[in-house]
Amino acid sequence: MSARRSGSGVNNGVQRLRSDLEELKASARKIDALQASGADSASHEFDKLNAVEQSAANLGVNPSSYKPIAFLNNGHYNQLIQANMLDDNLARRIEAYRHVAASDGVKA
Repeated sequence: MSARRSGSGVNNGVQRLRSDLEELKASARKIDALQASGADSASHEFDKLNAVEQSAANLGVNPSSYKPIAFLNNGHYNQLIQANMLDDNLARRIEAYRHVAASDGVKA
């Protein structure tokens, strides 16, 4: 006859998992509450931006990401413009990015 193992080891693991899940849910609720309260101020700041800056913000642009290879980016961009090889939409997005990067002190 076989004896069943006691489930105490499994129950401890399940209890630990449940408590971890509850902690994650609680932290997610806190983050959601913080984001909801900060959304109003962020939208007011977004409304203060000009059209070019709003375009760049919608793209999720980080102006400092353009900085390390600016000389290469500028040269390639100028070649594409001169050869008329850029889509109008892409050129607009690049110009928005350059405008925001320049206003934040990053040399574009």
